[in-house]
Amino acid sequence: MPKTTVADNKPAAVELTEGEEYYFCTCGKSANQPFCDGSHKGSGFAPKAFKAEETGTAYLCNCKQSANLPFCDGKHKQVPAEQVGKEFELPKPEDADALPEAEPTPEEPTVAFIHQLAKEGLSKIGHHGPMEAMGVPRNQLPNWNGIQIMVAQLARKPLMEDAEVGTNLVIGPEAAKPLELKIPLFVSDMSFGALSEEAKVSMAKGAELAGTGICSREGGMLPDEQEANSRYFYELASAKFGFDESLLARVQAFHFKCGQGAKTGTGGHLPGNKNTGRISEVRGIPAGQPAVSPPTFSD
Repeated sequence: MPKTTVADNKPAAVELTEGEEYYFCTCGKSANQPFCDGSHKGSGFAPKAFKAEETGTAYLCNCKQSANLPFCDGKHKQVPAEQVGKEFELPKPEDADALPEAEPTPEEPTVAFIHQLAKEGLSKIGHHGPMEAMGVPRNQLPNWNGIQIMVAQLARKPLMEDAEVGTNLVIGPEAAKPLELKIPLFVSDMSFGALSEEAKVSMAKGAELAGTGICSREGGMLPDEQEANSRYFYELASAKFGFDESLLARVQAFHFKCGQGAKTGTGGHLPGNKNTGRISEVRGIPAGQPAVSPPTFSD
């Protein structure tokens, strides 16, 4: 059996139309990749006919090694760049009937994770899914380069360069004891347990020097952190870890967590292997027990 020619070591992104029939090049010699142009004649190969099941972008195999032709299955990652344009064949697995091992690609970065979930469900990663730093990758967020602000410079005249600008912010201006920050920023919610004691205390001291506050987060009040900051936000969250009304005289503001912002619709989760020593003491739960908070308040 002749070997196929590697047309490229990355898949071809093509637009398919539902119901239309296409002829995929299997020999790798077509000048109209990934589709057949007749170059297979006399080679022992034949094009693969297929109908598109839906309209949209599809990634078709250009390395001709996929076990799911005409579609890419990630095998191009195993094809060296110097083999492009040459005859090549990946070694066959011992079990020729075995499904290909899924590997992430730039086009389908989550394919291996999808295969893992299909095999194991959430049995090995917990019911909240993978535990990692919360939030959205910076490169997936809008940035200021895409925003243009049209200001009304006659309605509110710009200030001269030497004009003094106040940055103070008063929270609860009509409260009996309003909280004043010197800047309209504070150190947001990060639990003791998710962060180390040293990190929490250091940030509390830094916030104090900047004239602003820090929030305890739902992991409870770390005494050293609270003592290092005179604008302390005490958080009450759905699990009420470490919450104690006797501590209220030591705080300057409440912070209510009504839901998880970075993982909308789910609660928080600290693995049991991190809930040890002083962390479990501050949270008020047995050491080694996972700290799982519900997505909202039960009452």
